[in-house]
Amino acid sequence: MFIALRDVRHAKGRFALIGSVIAMMTFLVVALSALTDGLADATASAVRQLPGTSLVLQSAVAGQKPALTRSSLDDSAVAALTREPGASRLGVTTTRVEVDGRAAALTVFGADPALMPSLSAGAAPGAGAIVLSAKSVEDLGVAVGSTVTVSGKRLTVSGIGDTRSFLGTPVGYTTVDSWRGLGYGQNVGAVVLDSPAPSPALPGTVGLPMERITDTVPGFSSENSSLMMIQGLLLAISALVVGSFFAVWTAQRLRQLAVVRALGASRRYLLRDGLGQVLLVLVLGEAVGASLGVALALGVSTVPMTVTASGLALPVVGMAVLGTAGALLTLRRVVTVDPLIALSA
Repeated sequence: MFIALRDVRHAKGRFALIGSVIAMMTFLVVALSALTDGLADATASAVRQLPGTSLVLQSAVAGQKPALTRSSLDDSAVAALTREPGASRLGVTTTRVEVDGRAAALTVFGADPALMPSLSAGAAPGAGAIVLSAKSVEDLGVAVGSTVTVSGKRLTVSGIGDTRSFLGTPVGYTTVDSWRGLGYGQNVGAVVLDSPAPSPALPGTVGLPMERITDTVPGFSSENSSLMMIQGLLLAISALVVGSFFAVWTAQRLRQLAVVRALGASRRYLLRDGLGQVLLVLVLGEAVGASLGVALALGVSTVPMTVTASGLALPVVGMAVLGTAGALLTLRRVVTVDPLIALSA
């Protein structure tokens, strides 16, 4: 990489500029990826962690998707479904929890024992009890054994568990009977099965594999798809920017490369040198941008941002691959350069 490093030292300003642009693009992609994962967790992490193979809920009217928040299974459907081994009922509603003058939003899951999350303290809820998340316990200033008011009903905090979030609110778990007692009617919204959903479906119901449970969360698919599309556009722009820079840079030094070819350098040497230059700029720029993106995600508490290994690796690797591919298209001129150009005026 003798020529590549020499070029970088000779044109520090130009390479610093393109490196800064790459860093900025990487920062945006990594930050957006963390925001995408954070919003997904805040919206659907509670249902993503549910066990089971499939779920059955009320079918929707034409033009709409079935949704957990709108589903209401009649008693005959629930009775038929719960005859299956491992079947568990689930009721979902968003309300508020109050204690000592403090109030907060809460989504209550009325669930059978098989759907209850793991507990870090306390016990599974019985009649008139509820399991809250550690964050809810901290925000409300309560502990195991405390009494909270949910929709006007007094419930005892029996445990603290990994309840996650649903539609941007923390989740609390209680029994199906206690959930019904909160005043939301008698019909549960879904039945989770340890086997594939019945086919054909029971009248008025629809079955989905658990892998598609996020489709039943209102707004999740459109929100996630929009953010993923923006990430894709940023990746495409990064490839265009990197490719354009090296296209101009290669055109400007084509005569010098022709001289090197005339002095005996092989096409492979020039290609390896040019590719090394591309990777050097990409790696340094992405390292700076990714570090800034992770720092932002870890330092911001006003919006949900989650840093995961896949969420960090995929955009960084994607930018590196697309940026290299864009630059390779311009490096074609390097390997086909004619040594006779060096003799031209």
